[in-house]
Amino acid sequence: MRIFYVTILSAILFSSCIHETKKKVLKETTKEDLKTGKKNEIQNNIIKQDICLLDKIEMYTSEHNGIKFYTENTLRGKGVIIVSIFQRLEFLNLNRTSFGSISKSKIGDNYEIKLPKTVIAREIIPNEDFQVFSFDAEIPEANKDFIIVYINQEKRLLKKESIKYKFETWNEYVKSSFIQLTSNTDNVSKEEKMYWYKVLEIKEDSMKIKSVKKESCDYIENYKDVTKWVKWRDSSSKLIKFNFCY
Repeated sequence: MRIFYVTILSAILFSSCIHETKKKVLKETTKEDLKTGKKNEIQNNIIKQDICLLDKIEMYTSEHNGIKFYTENTLRGKGVIIVSIFQRLEFLNLNRTSFGSISKSKIGDNYEIKLPKTVIAREIIPNEDFQVFSFDAEIPEANKDFIIVYINQEKRLLKKESIKYKFETWNEYVKSSFIQLTSNTDNVSKEEKMYWYKVLEIKEDSMKIKSVKKESCDYIENYKDVTKWVKWRDSSSKLIKFNFCY
């Protein structure tokens, strides 16, 4: 269900995302910038952001009341924090000013979300079917009062008190997910990109994976017995796709 939903909306979002990126960068450009040799720098910035978006057509995860949520290929922090929302989550900037909040609605399983119109986090799906709130994060013990999470590619603070959470290192998170190979993964056939895999072993930037049968998850459409080693990350950038059977 989730994959079908994402596929339908990806094509719609693609052109608008590119347009909005260019519009934002150009809006912040002054006439003086163009005169003083910043033109090339500005143009390169547009190109870089477009390439980033082009690489992330499938990064869209969900939408809630006009707020669009995306994941990203960059792995930030030491792992992922998975939050169960029973009360209000208040996100702060590093200077302790408010960044936004997520809270459970008093009626039903809906959520009241006060965040920017575009949110980049590991995975946010705020609906009654999935209710997923995962953020790249530093080790919770790194700060006594706050958990350092990453939203919109920057550090934010989340108060530890009154929240229920689980922290997984990157290796733990990867092993808990299903894996799909992408065009960024080396030495992979077209057919192998169609399969889903589980991770058997991780050695630094490489992992040993094994394909999983269709009955492992309703979303799996193709299967062939494959076991192989692949490079799954390049520094802080992942070369694979995480999937979960929600």
